[in-house]
This record gives sequence, C-alpha cells and structure tokens, in this order.
Amino acid sequence: MKKNLLPLLLVILMMSLGACRGAQSTTPEAGTPAATTTETTEAVASQLQTTPSEVVPYVQTVGSFLAIHEVGVGPEGYVSLTNFTNVPVSTAGLYLCQGKDCFALPEAVIEAGQTARVAVGDGEGLENVIAAQATIGELKPVDGEVALFASDQFDDPKALLVYLQWGSTPHALTDLAVEAGLWIATGYAPTTENATRLYRVEESGWWLFEEAKP
Repeated sequence: MKKNLLPLLLVILMMSLGACRGAQSTTPEAGTPAATTTETTEAVASQLQTTPSEVVPYVQTVGSFLAIHEVGVGPEGYVSLTNFTNVPVSTAGLYLCQGKDCFALPEAVIEAGQTARVAVGDGEGLENVIAAQATIGELKPVDGEVALFASDQFDDPKALLVYLQWGSTPHALTDLAVEAGLWIATGYAPTTENATRLYRVEESGWWLFEEAKP
C-alpha cells in the first residue's frame, strides 16, 4: 500500500508547489501594480494562435495586453501605453481615465513591443501619439492617477485593466483598483512638484520620477 501511495503523494506535492508559486506572483509590490500581468497576457496571446499580421481586438481578450510604463506630468502631460506581447493590439473600445474624467481612445493599432502615447496637450514633440487633447484633466506632478478601462463601465472592477497613482493615496479610483487586484491600498508612486515624468523600472518594478533640470 505504501508503494502505491508514493506517486500520489508526489503529484500532490508538485501541485502544492505550483500553487505557492502562483500565489507569490500575484502579490503586488508597494507602489506598483500586480506583477502577473505580463505572464498572464503572454500565455493568453499564445493561446490565441494569431499570426503577426492579425490584430487582436483588446476588449475580446482576457487579461491586459497593454501596460502603463511612463506618465509625463504637467500641462503637456501624456500617458504611454506599451504593448508587451508578440501580437498587434487595437485600442478600440478602451478608455483612459483620471478620476471621473474619462477619454475614449480612438481606434489605433499598437504593434508588438511598441509604445503609443495619449497626450493631454497637443502632443507636439512626442513620438507615436495616437490621441491629443485627451480630456482627463491635467496630470499634476505632485498628485494624480491614471486608469485604463476595457469599457465605459467605470464602476466595474472587471473592466479596469491597468492602474497607477502617485503622490498620495487614496484617489477616486483607488478602491476599485484594489478590488480589481491591480493595486494595494497603501501603494503610490513617489514624485515631487518639480517632476516631469514618472517611469517604471522593468528590472525591479519600482516607479521612479525625473525632475526638471535647474
């Protein structure tokens, strides 16, 4: 009997170790969104079995195909959306929000590995701008938030795809982001009143800021 139980015990042990790894990967770091987005989306992308010439409609996929890796702050601020998968992604049906101020993104294709920008100003001097004069309010250097939604159901945590807040907590959408599992209640990115942009370091996942030169 003991010999027959050994394979079963090994299977149970392997399943337990896999569950532990999964639980660890879904825990957000302070001041950063959950770290599972890339792994989850790449897995979904491979399951779609698309070719590079096909465009994936964002709202028909599971998980987040885009990440916010940079936010320019100030009157001419912007939000950078990076497609970190190996397939082109359409922005049709997406909304960028700061609090209750939301902006419907135009239909545009972000190629695999590329970054597009949504500007709150005229977008002059920025690369790959897919929308300008986005009506989400000023991205203030000292305090703010940005969120990406898959629909206009702005009170639905399932529609919230990506979230970032900086300077302080909470903001209008913080609780929703926490409920969606994209943020922790005490997390926010550091900044100063002289900041010009916020950016996420890929190696560590931490958010940093860049200040204007004197």
